Amino acid sequence: TPAKEIRDFIAQAPKETMILVDEAYHHYADSPDYESVIPLVKVHRNLIVARTFSKIYGMAGLRSGYCVAQSFTVERMRERQSWDSTNVLALVAAGASLADVEHVSKGRAHNTETRAFITGELKKMGYESIPSQANFIMVDIKRPVVPVRNTLMQRKIQVGRLFPALPNHLRLTIGTRAEMEGFLAAFREIMAPA
Repeated sequence: TPAKEIRDFIAQAPKETMILVDEAYHHYADSPDYESVIPLVKVHRNLIVARTFSKIYGMAGLRSGYCVAQSFTVERMRERQSWDSTNVLALVAAGASLADVEHVSKGRAHNTETRAFITGELKKMGYESIPSQANFIMVDIKRPVVPVRNTLMQRKIQVGRLFPALPNHLRLTIGTRAEMEGFLAAFREIMAPA
């Protein structure tokens, strides 16, 4: 979503309506139009920005993240916080990941390069992808996705979950170059005319 549209939405929302902006994929965004809304927290008491360590930090299983909001809002959330759900391992890993500044820039560069590679190869094969600012793409495979997804998974190639609103789209997470080449080899075989 263009930055101006998000800023306008936040500015026009009723002040008593809480707004949660999920910036889970913000590290991957390379569009010149992208900008975080964290600076807007200073002037919008009803704005909460959520981020996660699941994506670029690679800690999906640890379920660790944070939010940025005005102190009034944070205090209201703390009243409802469940302290027994805090995972100590996740907190330690999150702290260590924040100290590894290079990891983010390397991860972003790898993702951008590999995403361009995979979308380019798929385009050569005649398959378009929805433009992505994340660590995954949605590829229109021009046929129902379920049989293709099942065949890929039988070949031990994991692909993303199904999206009922996009029955012909395959969700493909950006992996290593070797993983993406392995996917392409299997995908070419599966999609080849019989």
